[in-house]
Amino acid sequence: MAVIAALLAVLFAGGAAQASPAQASPASAEGPRAAAAHSDVRTAAVRTAAAGPFTAQGSCTYRNVSHYDAYTKRTWTSDWVCGNRAGAPLYACGSFISACPVIGWLDTSPSWFVCWGRGAWHNGGNNIWYYTKGDRMASGEAGHHGWGFIPAVDVWTSTDPWPGMRECNIP
Repeated sequence: MAVIAALLAVLFAGGAAQASPAQASPASAEGPRAAAAHSDVRTAAVRTAAAGPFTAQGSCTYRNVSHYDAYTKRTWTSDWVCGNRAGAPLYACGSFISACPVIGWLDTSPSWFVCWGRGAWHNGGNNIWYYTKGDRMASGEAGHHGWGFIPAVDVWTSTDPWPGMRECNIP
């Protein structure tokens, strides 16, 4: 019950993630390279902060943090930390078609996600895909800077798309 109350408090406190073109933030003010390095690090502190009651299977935790996305040239000003399948592949787009190859993997769980989009139907029974930066990139896929989509079946949410998470609108 406390989990639901806390989640509702986050949602009604303006918890919807926002993205804007490379806006100034403490990380991006130092330049894209510093901003990317700032958001690349999936440290033990992030994992520890995410290990609270909200990361149980089927739940996500909102955070007010910045991630510079060198692929889209956006700074995402918040994320959601959710449980996920460790080792899950990230795709260039929300589809398994050959035009959207595997560009990397999420080796850790939980992981953070900045938005969701609609794509191909997958084994989760829907067409929702979540967008994040992977823990490692596939060979030859440096152009995406590690950013890609993971099908909702590999993200442990009780509903898709996750309530309060913004839609990506990324081609």
